[in-house]
Formats: sequence, C-alpha cells, structure tokens
Amino acid sequence: MDSILVLFEKRIRDNESLTPKMQDILQASLELFSVKGYSNTSTRDIAKAANVAEGTIFKHFGSKENLLYATLIPLLKHTLAQEWKEQLALVNQNIEEYPFPIFLKEIVGKKITYASDNIKVFKILYMEFIYQENMRENLVTLIPIEIVKEINEMLDYYKQKKQVVDLSNKELFGFLVGTIMTYVITSELVPSIEKDKINEIENMIVFLTKGLTP
Repeated sequence: MDSILVLFEKRIRDNESLTPKMQDILQASLELFSVKGYSNTSTRDIAKAANVAEGTIFKHFGSKENLLYATLIPLLKHTLAQEWKEQLALVNQNIEEYPFPIFLKEIVGKKITYASDNIKVFKILYMEFIYQENMRENLVTLIPIEIVKEINEMLDYYKQKKQVVDLSNKELFGFLVGTIMTYVITSELVPSIEKDKINEIENMIVFLTKGLTP
C-alpha cells in the first residue's frame, strides 16, 4: 500500500475543486507538519514553501488549524478505514480461529509496520494528541465508527472467553494503541536493523499478551 503522504498527494492533485495554489498550500502544510511538527510550523513557513502570499492561506483555509483538519484528519480517516476495515471484519467473522495471541500477531504486528512506514504522519498525531487538549476530540474521530464496532465486538468476545483481562474496552484499546505508538515513536529515535525490529515486535506482542491475559 502506498504511504499516507503519497496517497495524500494523489488525492489533492486529483481534486478538481482545488485550485493549483490550494493544492500547493495543502501539500506544503502536510510536509512541514511532518518535518517540523504542527505547533512549530507557522503559516509564514507554509506560505514560503507553497510560494504563495500568507494572506492566500487565510483566504482559502482561514487558519493553520483548519489546514490540519483539511489535510491529515480526513485523509487518515479514509486510509485507516481502508487499512483496517476489511481485515478486522474478516477476523471478526472467523474469530474462533484467532485466539487473542494470534490476533495480536496477525493484526497488531502488521499495524506496527504500517505505522512505522508512516512515522512522520503518526508523529504529528501522537504529539498533538498529547499536548493539544483542544484537538484530542477531533483526532479521536479518525477511527471510523464501523472499525470501533468491530474492535468492541472482538474485545467483548475475548473477555467472554477469558482470553483478556476484564477491563473496559476503552482501557484495553488504550493499552494496545499506547504501547504500539510508544514503540513506533521511540524506534525512530533509536533505529534498529530489520532483523532486530522483527524481534522487537515479537517481544512487544509477548509483552501485550502477558499484560492483557488473565
């Protein structure tokens, strides 16, 4: 699957409702957000990178925050739906064949690789989720409702079968996502060779399995 940044570039270039200047602004904003971080990127930086006047940004998008919502959030909601929906539905329909440790290995392990391949984009989300309280609610909407439903049904099944500890689904999901994102972010700080990365992911799955099973 193409990276999120590649998919984004394709989508804005194919969007006939966007003028060339608007396309350049959106492209420049996401690239700068991924390199400098959202908070450290100014509209002046974006204007310079897009080769437009700063006032053009405000004319078309109103604010830097709107740029984030016009770029990352709708794009990620679309790509995450594509990336997760069919796979989760397939597992949920055949869940007897996927005891919890296998679910972690087959699903979570692959998502770690996906997040690592798109580290620049996920780093934006991670940092904004931690430090920008007013954005958390909007970032949570990235997870499509149908995916939330599939995950809740699977976690309910695993709890019923006593394959995971009896915590709320929100807590269980938080432990899973928090552990994955912490690994993805820290692995960028201390890169590993491919062989070591495979072992690290396997060790994380063991960690999650032991921590979340009764």
